[in-house]
Amino acid sequence: MSSRGMFGGWTITGLVLVILALIWVLAIFPVISKLPSDLSETANLEGTYHVMDPTTQTLQEIPVNVERHYEATEILDGVLILDQTVTTTHALYGIELEDFGLEEVLGVDRTTREYVAGYGDMDRSGQFSFPSDLKQESYQLWNPSAGTDLEAKFVAEEEFEGITVYIFQVIEEDLDIGTQEMTGFPQVLDTTMELRVEPVTGTTVYSISNSVMSSIPVPGTKVPFYSSTLQFTDETIAELVDKASSGRTMLLWASVYGFWIVIGLGIALMLVGVVKNIRTK
Repeated sequence: MSSRGMFGGWTITGLVLVILALIWVLAIFPVISKLPSDLSETANLEGTYHVMDPTTQTLQEIPVNVERHYEATEILDGVLILDQTVTTTHALYGIELEDFGLEEVLGVDRTTREYVAGYGDMDRSGQFSFPSDLKQESYQLWNPSAGTDLEAKFVAEEEFEGITVYIFQVIEEDLDIGTQEMTGFPQVLDTTMELRVEPVTGTTVYSISNSVMSSIPVPGTKVPFYSSTLQFTDETIAELVDKASSGRTMLLWASVYGFWIVIGLGIALMLVGVVKNIRTK
């Protein structure tokens, strides 16, 4: 092979690497970074419910364990369809509390992780979960108790369990949730939530929430009839931190480190080919 052909080979190889890197980051990576079609996740929470006892007219305290499970069933028109099952058990007696169970069908955009209207068992808005490549800004999160999406505000960045997280907070008061069935009194919801989210993967690794439902028998008076305090168990936090850490490494190598290494190598080879070609003239 002539020296000119060899130098041309350097340039062509470098150009091919640059093209492949661009194809990867622009076409292939966005596909593999979507929510998987076989998504299956379980989160366990623990906390306390306070429920109005109709006999004593006082709030009864119930310690609870809550299991929240998502299972993908199909992709419909590009929308990921998920079955969600929430199972609540009495923390002391292990008895399932069927009144606090839940079964839903969700329709989620695989890229943005937003709910998609017209899919699932009802129209929901806002985020199913935080997106990857998270920004330090507010996001709208669906709240089933409120029946609408609520603003989750970015408040800080910190280290948590060895990884960098963004902290988001939801704080809402006196949200209209309709009228009480037996009395016809207006009902309102007060809710707060704090979430810690790994920003590269969008994985929520910590969650604690407090909600209070109250009736308003007369204007200016709130009478609580239900409240809940829930947070991820330590085991779930450990699992999610491990998932976020490994996912962050994979995504950074796939979309940033690997991309720039290949681009740099390709450009270097092209420059070598150009320089050697000039020197042979």
